[in-house]
Amino acid sequence: MESIETGSNEVKEEREAVFQPVELAIKYRRLAGKRTDFIEKTFPARKAYSEELKRDLDEIMQAIMEEESMSKVLSLLGTKYAIERTLLAEERNIMAEERNLLGEKRTRRSKMRTELAEQRSGLARIRTMLAKSRSYLAEKRTIMAQQRTVLAKARTELAFIRTGVALVALGSALIRYFGIDWWTITDGTILLLGVVMIGLGIYFYLSHRKEEANLLDIIRQKEEELMQRKPRILVLDDDMAVCKMLKIYLEKSGYDVEAFTNPHIAKQRLEAGQFDVVITDLMMEGMTGIEILKLVKRLSPQTQVIMITRMDEQYIEEVKDELFDYFSKPVDVKKLLSSVKRAVQERILV
Repeated sequence: MESIETGSNEVKEEREAVFQPVELAIKYRRLAGKRTDFIEKTFPARKAYSEELKRDLDEIMQAIMEEESMSKVLSLLGTKYAIERTLLAEERNIMAEERNLLGEKRTRRSKMRTELAEQRSGLARIRTMLAKSRSYLAEKRTIMAQQRTVLAKARTELAFIRTGVALVALGSALIRYFGIDWWTITDGTILLLGVVMIGLGIYFYLSHRKEEANLLDIIRQKEEELMQRKPRILVLDDDMAVCKMLKIYLEKSGYDVEAFTNPHIAKQRLEAGQFDVVITDLMMEGMTGIEILKLVKRLSPQTQVIMITRMDEQYIEEVKDELFDYFSKPVDVKKLLSSVKRAVQERILV
């Protein structure tokens, strides 16, 4: 019986030695980002410990039934109740960890759905831009075909005018050479025909030139519509609330905003298209804001970068010259919007 109590105490001491420090580490977030992995690895150990407690409980029950001394029975009953309480607490811990695992899995699935939505949003924006470009090129080709038709008509009118000039010259030459006589009627007819052809040619030529000018205006208007876009801003922060807040305020200020919580997806968007301003957090899981800054400056040196950080200024000292501006959390939205406005203006002037 002493061996059973000793075994129980050893198991309890071993459990406390193994589990308590790691529980404290989780409590104080020393294993931030690895909680799920830790729970999955320690879950079998908790199950094994629970099964061992059940076996100890069975052995004590067997010993109680075989024991004849009342004092020892009472002692065994006390041990039994202690093991039962420990077993109940451990089963509660197991149930809590199962709920934690389920919650973590749901969180991961939610994050994956968010990342997929961000990817689809980025692809949709690229497809929209390509569709607009294709539509513009198709319209431009149509207008250029109409312009070629108008120019062909104008060339025809010029030929018509040149023929009229030739007839006027011919009629004038005949009148000067033969003088005024009965055949002057024919010469005058030739001269009059030439004048009419010149007048009609000039009239239609000017109308065609006006039509050509209208087509050129349409082309310039389409080019201006394509080029006059809203300033594009990319927001990157692993905190979804910060992304949503900045996206709302920036869009109200008239900017075209794309917000991401995953730096790898943001990297793909930066490689796929250009942005006027990039607002990025400094510390993120998987990639730092400094890495994003270096990527932006490599892909598009004219793009302005604004960094947001919870840390001291010394952490961005080495890249401060490459930043347009930086802010500490919590962010003053008014100051940030003012900084973005200045960054966009400087980007346009570059």
